[in-house]
Amino acid sequence: MLLILVPVLLGALVTPGPGNRFHWRRRRGYPSAGFAAPFVVAAGSLIVPAPVLLIVDLGRSLTVLDFVAAGLAPVAAFVVTRWVSPAWWKSSSGWIAVRAALLVTLVVGAELSTAGTTSLVRAWLVSAIVTAGYLACWRVLDTGYWPVLLIRDGVILLVVAGAAALGPGPFATRSTDPRELAVTLLIVVLAAAGLVAVLTGGWRLRRWLRHGPPFWPRPPGLASWPPEPGQVWNAAIIHDDDNHKDRPVVVWERTPGYVKVLTVTSVDKSAKPEHYLRMPLAEWHRVLTTDAWLSLELTPVPYPDFRSLRGECPERFWRKIGNRRIREPRSFTPSLTVRHRLRSAMNRRVGVDARS
Repeated sequence: MLLILVPVLLGALVTPGPGNRFHWRRRRGYPSAGFAAPFVVAAGSLIVPAPVLLIVDLGRSLTVLDFVAAGLAPVAAFVVTRWVSPAWWKSSSGWIAVRAALLVTLVVGAELSTAGTTSLVRAWLVSAIVTAGYLACWRVLDTGYWPVLLIRDGVILLVVAGAAALGPGPFATRSTDPRELAVTLLIVVLAAAGLVAVLTGGWRLRRWLRHGPPFWPRPPGLASWPPEPGQVWNAAIIHDDDNHKDRPVVVWERTPGYVKVLTVTSVDKSAKPEHYLRMPLAEWHRVLTTDAWLSLELTPVPYPDFRSLRGECPERFWRKIGNRRIREPRSFTPSLTVRHRLRSAMNRRVGVDARS
């Protein structure tokens, strides 16, 4: 059972979110979501439970190495926690330290509950399970839970729990053996976590399909979030044929399910001054790379389709936009169809999988 849980939980740390496991190409994944994460967590799990040496009577006298190992436990927890955290948390040492302290507490508590064994391998497995599960939960909160993937992960947990319950291992609710009760409790916790994931994913999927993806949690790979009026972003604009184009946009207004933006084009639109506003490079040289034109028709863009922040709209130009007539978007927009919302709920995008 333990040997099954360890790779499942460590595998959850490989991804930018709770799903998309083992996709080899990630254009928007976190550096911390690479294949080094499981090895870092596995190595740190050897040191994090070291304070148990000072609490449990091992039948020998404590040595200097025991105290050194116990002192290194918080350091190892901090390193492991920071390694798998997204980029915007890495500079928040205080917040990382709080997470690391809670990790040490949970690991030590789990080790004390199974202190009847002196097996180093078993102690490491318990530590690895608690550490990987704890960090995977933070990963879900940090990087967003995508409904379809959350449902899939919940089903995986239910299958693992069911296989363990029906397998040859101990599953007894009235046993007097603490180890058998611990295994039973672990299976129940797995099943409960899987059920909660499936129900939560189903509830969120229903709302996602009706109203569109919410602005929080932020999509992977973005340090600045959410888009604010007056900012210039790169966003994927979906066309009627489901193809996309990555282009600059000026954020105009945020709504619960999408953002209203003004798209930027490098095509000369001087023949349509009532529909476009010229953006001279002299005024936009820190944001754009060439002269451009700003459409005065709003385009809805779902939150997962924002790619990166380019900069801010100059104050003078922002006032200039406010003096022009801004047209509302068309009633039908490809980026707001149910198909696109379903793809977003799968952490994908219509026309292109931007996170694979």
